[in-house]
This record gives sequence, structure tokens and C-alpha cells, in this order.
Amino acid sequence: MRPLRIRADLRRRVWGGDRLTPADSAPVGEAWLAGPWSEVLDSEAEVVTLEQLAATQGARLTGHDAVVPDRFPLLAKIIDPAAWLSVQVHPDDDQARRLEGPSAIGKSEAWYVIEAAPGAEILLGVRPGVQPEAVRRAIREGGLADLLERRQVAAGQAYLVAAGTLHAIGPGVLVYEIQQPSDITYRCDDWGRPQSVERPLHIEQALACVRPAPWQDRVRSSSSPAARGILVACEHFVLEYVRPAADAPVPCDPGMTSLHMLTAARGSARVQGDGWEETLQPFDTLVVAACGGPYQIEAADLAGGEDAEALVLLARLPRPGERRGG
Repeated sequence: MRPLRIRADLRRRVWGGDRLTPADSAPVGEAWLAGPWSEVLDSEAEVVTLEQLAATQGARLTGHDAVVPDRFPLLAKIIDPAAWLSVQVHPDDDQARRLEGPSAIGKSEAWYVIEAAPGAEILLGVRPGVQPEAVRRAIREGGLADLLERRQVAAGQAYLVAAGTLHAIGPGVLVYEIQQPSDITYRCDDWGRPQSVERPLHIEQALACVRPAPWQDRVRSSSSPAARGILVACEHFVLEYVRPAADAPVPCDPGMTSLHMLTAARGSARVQGDGWEETLQPFDTLVVAACGGPYQIEAADLAGGEDAEALVLLARLPRPGERRGG
């Protein structure tokens, strides 16, 4: 199966910035890069989604490590906020089924910071010393953001945001997000703005799935000199960075274990396999099927000069030894 180029789905948001927004458009806050509902650009069919391909191709597309081989297992986005996003929490799989129905999927996610303005911040987890009941009271009555840990972020950092973790992304942060293929979001606090039909609060659902505790994971980074490394690994996904040198392509191979979802986060990259070649410009996404065979990633300067620095994010499913609570 040849790699699949994906049509990005631009989502307009009132808080959207200008880095994803076409000219003469309302602000775009999110670009959904690849997920179950994404359309394949080079399909011979009139319209085919990744979920439809997974249903027909099964493990040939998703891989033997897929828990449900005939469902597309990941969702990748880029988020560009010009204002604070609401404080949110997501359910795990059991909570999602209980709150939303038997076919619902939970939402653990991870962030990779592509760009960050000086002083840009996120909220992640509860401040040390804040008691769980104070958090629950703030979800009901307001003032929740004041109880959460503010963290300044820098380009190249990665954060695992497990289901149940209170979080928000601030302005000036351009984020790549990899997550379970779910759109369940419970808005707990909207910075004091009254809720509306367009932006409701989900108080009871948030209380049912929140883990009112400090974030206790560690910050990962792509600053390592290694050409390829793991940024985040959990039971639902693995996120790697690939940094090919100008004269040293990086070899990759799905090996029938998992699909590879490639996104150019910085610079441009050339991806070559047996009988095929694709070029990724910034934020382009390519899905290499589990059966796609070995390939390599190299830097590509589309302006025709010296090879430019490139960084590609590679999302895949975890191998059995990489799975842990996430």
C-alpha cells in the first residue's frame, strides 16, 4: 500500500491565531491533520476517509499492535491559540463509555511545542498543596484556573496529558497534538465568561472524570543530538521525533506492527520508500501503512539551496513493552 496524503481540516475558533488561517478567513484555531474522519487526497474513490480504509484494510493499514485493527486509532492536530483556551478535562475509556455511550472513546493526548513566544504558558495539573475538594468546589463555583500550575514552555518540549488531567493552552504557543481518536472535551472553566449555547460548561461530566492532582510526569524534548528519539510513550500512542541530517537519512520501518503518521513540524522533508517518494512541507501529513515496508526520511530544501534543517514528528501505536498507564 502506498503512503496516504491527507487533506487537513481547518477548524475555525473564536480564539484562533493567524498561523493556520488562510487570507480573508475567520481565525483558524485547529488544523486536524489526520484522524478517522480525514479524507485521503490521492484516493481513486470520490471520497474515502481513513476510518473507511481501516474498515477494509484492517491490520494492513493499522498494524498488528492495533487493539481494534479495523478502526483508525489516532488523531493528530495543530493548535494555534491567540487567547487562552478554556480549562478542560477529558475522560478515560471507561468514563467515556459511562458518560457518552458504549461506543465512546476516551481522550489522552500529548503536546509537542512547535513554537512558543517569550513567556508563553500552559496550565497543566493542580498546584502542589491544593486539596482535591478545593478543585471540585472551583469547578462548581468558578476560579479553577487560579488553582492550576502555570508552566512556561519552549519550542521542542513535549508533554503527556493523560485523561483526567486539568489543562489549558495559552496564547503564543503553537502545538502539535497527538491523541486518541476522540473529540470528547469537558469545559470546566472559561476564564469567567458566562456559558452559552456555543460554549457550554460541562460541570457534572468534569467532576465525574477529573483527577484533581499535580501533573507528575516529566517534560521531554527533541533537543537531543540523536537523529531519532521517543518524546512520549503511553498505552495509546508513541510520539517520536526524526531529525535527518543533510547527508544522513533516517531509516524507518513500520514492520507490520503499526502505521506511521508523519508530520513535518519544521523545515521540509523527503520521504522515500520502495517505488515511491513524497515531500512534506511544514504541517503536511503522510500516513505510511503498517504494510508499507522500509522507508527513509531526509531533509529537503525546496528553495534549491543547501539542505535545510528538518524535524518530522512520527506518531504510531505502542509496542507491548511500551504500554503503560496514560
